[in-house]
Amino acid sequence: MQALVRSPDGEVQGFPEWSVTGTGAQVEDDNGEGVFVAEEPGTYRVSARLGENSVLSAVVRVESRGADAELLQVGRGPISEHHSGDVWVFEGVDGRDYAYIGTFMHDWMKVWDVTDPSNPMLTDSIQLDARRINDVKIHPNSRLGIVTREGASSRRNGMVLLDLAMPAHPTVLGEYTETLTGGVHNVWIDGDNELVYAVHNGTRAIHIIDISNPEAPNEVGRWQIDNEQRSLHDVIIQEGYAYASYWDDGVVILDVGAGSHGGTPRAPVLVSQFKYPVGNTHVAWRHGQYLFVGDEIFPAVWDADQPIEARGYIHVLDMSDIENPVEVAKYEVPEAGAHNVWTEGDRLYVGYYQAGLRVLDISGELRGDLYKQGREIAVIKTTDENTTTPNWGMTWGAQIFKGRIYSSDINSGLWITELKERSRIVS
Repeated sequence: MQALVRSPDGEVQGFPEWSVTGTGAQVEDDNGEGVFVAEEPGTYRVSARLGENSVLSAVVRVESRGADAELLQVGRGPISEHHSGDVWVFEGVDGRDYAYIGTFMHDWMKVWDVTDPSNPMLTDSIQLDARRINDVKIHPNSRLGIVTREGASSRRNGMVLLDLAMPAHPTVLGEYTETLTGGVHNVWIDGDNELVYAVHNGTRAIHIIDISNPEAPNEVGRWQIDNEQRSLHDVIIQEGYAYASYWDDGVVILDVGAGSHGGTPRAPVLVSQFKYPVGNTHVAWRHGQYLFVGDEIFPAVWDADQPIEARGYIHVLDMSDIENPVEVAKYEVPEAGAHNVWTEGDRLYVGYYQAGLRVLDISGELRGDLYKQGREIAVIKTTDENTTTPNWGMTWGAQIFKGRIYSSDINSGLWITELKERSRIVS
């Protein structure tokens, strides 16, 4: 909204003071413009005071977005003998579909055939020397898998490379530990350049590993922020930019081949950084002009075998100017904690730990409190009695694959759902 007072010669005489009636909406000043955001349907009067005696107003009627859907359970791959980690779903070279799931506080990677998503079949379990297999990623060619290791008895953690010639029964092709002995928490595969970006717990840096010869990987680059207290948690690569979740140092954006700041896949260049007071930046995912950034907050003392009261939420950054990200919105579910995210179309999928798998409508412009605005359109709790912690879900995240949603839950394993959109009723 705009409201201006000009002098006879056309000069602008200052900016207005904005206000709105009612408690279900707000209006904020953005360089003289009024930005109106409603959290509840209703009729609101927005006013702009210009000087002592001039007040302009407009009536705004806000209706419900009418977005509504439900998550329907399609299939289930229960894992109750140990805690589960991240999941990655892909079509194997044999034409069948597979979901690989790591383990949280354990040493197995589970292999599920999900060609029939209503009836997942456990085809293999790969045991590795680790106390945690946090992340699993598959090369776009579906012939190579990367599994992270933490807590190895040899104290040489790094990453394990899998031969997927028989995806139902993957075999260990080799490992890379030389510069990653301190443990790897997450990885991202750049298939175009045959590189793996590895989050190393020891150096708390991004290590860039050449996997063009998967039997002899080697490090070709490294990047880290200049802070001895740094803590790196995750990195993803999207359209030539790396988004590094640097915990209390926020999200760091790097040019790794986008061409905007001189970076290359092997030699990243800093573009910008966004920090916020709470910190604990855990994940970042770019979608259009927005970057969805999640923070993860656990209690000071927690036990994986007991219910965990996680906290944290999703910050929405406007990336129109990638050198100057601006936080414009948030998605916060009361009394729960956000974890991993995924986007597809105009939907945001969030593994929200004890609050389950949640789906948001992220169409149009995003401003304000998305939860209070009713942008959440579907929820499913990923828990039942067949879990390590009965009836206490801890949804890890989600991946969209062939129209279905694949989620892992720390306490209960694999969940396969589909989003059924409901038509808006127009009276």
